[in-house]
This record gives sequence, C-alpha cells and structure tokens, in this order.
Amino acid sequence: MKSSAGLLLSGIELDPASAIPLYRQLYLQIRKQILSGRIQGGVRLPSTRTLSNELKLSRITILNAFDQLIAEGFLTSRTGAGTYVGNEWENRGSADDQPQPPPPRLSDLSHSMLSLRSSHFQGVSYESWAAQTPTSFLPSHSAYDAFPQAVWKRLMNRHLHKPTKALLGYGELQGLQSLRQAIAEYVFDARGIDCSAGQVVIVSGAQQAFNLLGMLLLNPQDSVWMEDPGHIAARIAFQAQGGQVVPLRIDDQGIDVEQGLARCPEARLAFTTPSRQHPLGITMSSARRQALIDWAARNQSWIIEDDCDSEFRYNGRLLPALYAMDQGARVIYVGTFSKVLFPSLRLGYVILPQALIEPFCTLRAVMDRSPPTLLQAVTADFMGEGHFIGHIRRMRALYTARQQALVEQLQQRLNGFFKVTAVDAGMHLIAWLPAHLDDAAIARELAQHNIHTYALSDYCLEHVLPPALLIGFASTPEDQARERVEALAQALSNMGYLQKAT
Repeated sequence: MKSSAGLLLSGIELDPASAIPLYRQLYLQIRKQILSGRIQGGVRLPSTRTLSNELKLSRITILNAFDQLIAEGFLTSRTGAGTYVGNEWENRGSADDQPQPPPPRLSDLSHSMLSLRSSHFQGVSYESWAAQTPTSFLPSHSAYDAFPQAVWKRLMNRHLHKPTKALLGYGELQGLQSLRQAIAEYVFDARGIDCSAGQVVIVSGAQQAFNLLGMLLLNPQDSVWMEDPGHIAARIAFQAQGGQVVPLRIDDQGIDVEQGLARCPEARLAFTTPSRQHPLGITMSSARRQALIDWAARNQSWIIEDDCDSEFRYNGRLLPALYAMDQGARVIYVGTFSKVLFPSLRLGYVILPQALIEPFCTLRAVMDRSPPTLLQAVTADFMGEGHFIGHIRRMRALYTARQQALVEQLQQRLNGFFKVTAVDAGMHLIAWLPAHLDDAAIARELAQHNIHTYALSDYCLEHVLPPALLIGFASTPEDQARERVEALAQALSNMGYLQKAT
C-alpha cells in the first residue's frame, strides 16, 4: 500500500502552459486530495525539498501553495516537525464525488424555517418562464423576431462609445429624467394622462411596482378588491403584505363594482386592468370606470390601474385611462415596456398622485435603486426619436395578421373542441373548453408534450367560469400557425381529449 506521501506525489499533475499559476494548481490538487479523503487527516506531508525535487518546482512555488492551505486550515505547520494535514478533514467525502441533493423547494421547507408570508408563494412556478419553446402558446411571449435590433444597437452604442459619469453612476432614484419626460409625453398623447415627469417613477417592471405599492398602501388585514379571474402575481404581492383579497366577478362591462360594495365597501385598495382585462380581454365601460372612481373618492381608497397591453388594440375605441378620468387623485397608473419592447429590458413605470411621490420614493430608496441607467437612456432615445410609436404601429399590424392566421387554423382543426373568437386587444385568445373538462389538467398534460399554455382556472379564486386555455398568438408567425395548431391537435388526440369532446 502506498504511503500518503506516495499518493500525493502520484496524484499531482501540473501544466506549465496553463494560465493558472503553478502554485495555484498545486494548491487546488492537494486541497482536492484532502477533501476526497485520499490523504487522511494527521498525515505528515513530504518536505518542501522533496516535493521540489520530485515535481521539478521551485521551493517558493511550493511554499506559496502551502501558505494558502495553512491559511485555510487544510494544513498545519509544526515547528521542527514538518507540515501535517488538518485532523478536521479526516474521513470527509469530496463534494465532487458525492451526489448532491437538489435544493429544497419552498413547499418542502418547514413553516418554522420561513416567514408566514412565504406561504403565499407556494405553488408559484418559475420554471415556465424560461426561454421560448418551439410550440409555445404562452401569452407572455411576444414577437421577439420583429424587434428593431439594428436601431436599438445603434442607440446603445451611442452611449457606450463615450459613457458619462451620470450613465455609470447610481442614477436618479426616480429614474432618468429624459425617460420620465418621454413617458409623460407619451401617456398624454396615447392615454390622455396629464402628468409631469416628476410624477413618473421608473421601476424594474410592473411586478416591482405592485410589490412596492402593496408595501406602501396596505396594512395587515386590509381588504383589496381584485378582479376574478385576475392578475395572479399582483394578487400574491398584496397577500404577501397581509392584504385580504376580495374577489369580484367580471361581466361584459368589466369589474363588478356593485358586488364590491355589497361584499366589502371599506376596502383599502382596488386593483384593475380596465383597458384590456387580464386575462379575459374585456374593456371596462365608461359607467363602470366612473363608479369605481366615485367609490375610491368617497372611501378615500386607492385604485391601482395596470394598463397592460393597452398599446395593442386592433378594433374599437380606446377609452381614456382611469388616471385621466380621476379628479380626486386616488388612481395610481402602472405601465411596462416588457410586452411592447422585450421582457428582459426590465423597465416599467408608475405615475403617482402628488401625495404619494415622496413616500413611494422613500420606500424605493430602501428597497432598490433605479434600473440600469444605460437601458433607461437607450429607451428614452428610442421614444424621443419616434422609434417607439413606429414600432407599436408595426406590431399592431403584425399581431393582427398573426391572430387572424391562428384563429383560422384553430377553427378549422379544433372547432369541435375549442370555442375561439378573435379579440380586440392584447396578445392572447381565450379557447373555451367543454364544461366537464379540467383545464389545469389539460395544460399540465400538454406541457408534457412540450406544448405550453396556461389554464384559465389558474387565474380564478371563485371558479364560476367554464374551463378554458389561454392561447398566445403574438409569437406564432403566420406561416407557422398551421404547423403549431396541428401539433396541438395531435397532442390532444394522443391525450384522448378530442374523442371525449365529440
């Protein structure tokens, strides 16, 4: 049996041509042998003179490696007796040789290890937010292939060529002034919102806005009106702050304010998506908007208006934003660039009543700084030079054509199973299913066939609507609509659902 010294010498392989210094290579290899148990704790190592001769290294190289190992506790030096392996490493298995258990999931952790609010996040999946798959009908996937990358690259290079101190620094807490000004001008023209750049705060997407607003406005046990079905992540953000969700049904005019007044007239907050209700796509009527604003004024409550997908309207008149109708300064407007530009930009914005600007920014200063200044500067130029409006117009035309192509294929191939009609706004369709089916189960099974969509029931608290799937059309080119619908139909056939529906 070889001695530990022999094992050490036989296991050392150094590469003089490597960019890693020789002392570092020696340190790493001795460390690995100790951790693996190849050399036992308490064993005396060969002298530096022996190692120098055997490994053809200078003693300085070996001493540097030993000094690092001694500093980290892998070796101990005994005056007059030599250098020994530390005893605490004896019988320790190598992390490389032992199978590593997967990290614990939130649902696997005991309640004593987590805060009470963490329970609100159980069941939320982050895996489905990964890169776009070949057969994705996810509503959040847009036409990334149609984004004007050449323009964006030119604008970005303009700032990278000679970055200023302001560009490289922390940036303004509210966000870059030029971007806030561009947003104020855009929402005035497009949504009828008369605000100053000082009322605009740049955030890292709409979701960050919901979390910050929940922290700012809600006390534990405060009631929150939420559309049902409605925005999942916003609901969880408010619940995590201790808010008590009051689900309100959606009819052909939008959120049912009368139901809210009957169930909980004293609610602290209402969350709504009036321009294109998420996920049903209904536009809130003028009468219902005024009723909601009147309630907030009487009750001194707040309304968060998520203006999701308002840029993508294909038919009908776009009504003014709630914020534009509000005379009592009770509405907070949230917008995002994730859908109209691209999600990884991580830029959104909040337009606040004057009374909330200072407290919101104070909270923001504690929780986070503004998003990268470079991306804000590029977005400001993109808007200020007219590219933003032009891009929206092109995307409206593109999405109109993509929706028409997908609806035609769905109606031709799956008319007996899905009930699908074109929508006036947004990026997805509602595919209604036979009433006896479980939409969540179908969505899970489709994912196993690498076809991805969402179940309508995932968005519901009170399950009163028929089952349905959300079918995104924005990421499906016209010439691929038939192929993708055929893949969907084949998967449903293999799962046995088409036969069950006929």
